[in-house]
Amino acid sequence: MKIADNSFVTIDYLIRMGEQKYYPPSGQPEEISFCMGWGVMPPGLEEAMLGKEVNHHEVVRLGPAEAYGDIDSELIMEVPRSDFAPDLELRPGLVFETESEEGRPAYFIVQEVRPETVIIDFNHPLAGKELEITFTVRQVREATTQDLEQYHSGFEGDEGGHRQH
Repeated sequence: MKIADNSFVTIDYLIRMGEQKYYPPSGQPEEISFCMGWGVMPPGLEEAMLGKEVNHHEVVRLGPAEAYGDIDSELIMEVPRSDFAPDLELRPGLVFETESEEGRPAYFIVQEVRPETVIIDFNHPLAGKELEITFTVRQVREATTQDLEQYHSGFEGDEGGHRQH
């Protein structure tokens, strides 16, 4: 079976950013399963996978527009230090989960800690980066109604947002 929209796909993937930076950080491929065309993976990667079959192996290079987008300065903000627990040791790189206005999980990264404020960033950690993604297709099947319902309820109204990897 070939990958098409609404296929349920399992791949092994490894993302390389520059010479020595990988996701997963171990540098070893990780398995992920998803419904094709539901915005779980970067658009450029989904496009590269269309029509491929089990055991297909490929390396794709994606610019920010094809991957996780450019950095949106409106998603970087300065908030009062008092918004965090007083005993919390804040440092750049910490990731926090909060809730969006729609009640869905939203993640931000601490960029900078100042005496009275904290700079936080809601951009995807891979936004603005050129990526090299190596993938191998492990399984392709027709998505079941249950698969589609699970992804629809989890991503409804997400406006093409991507799950954090």
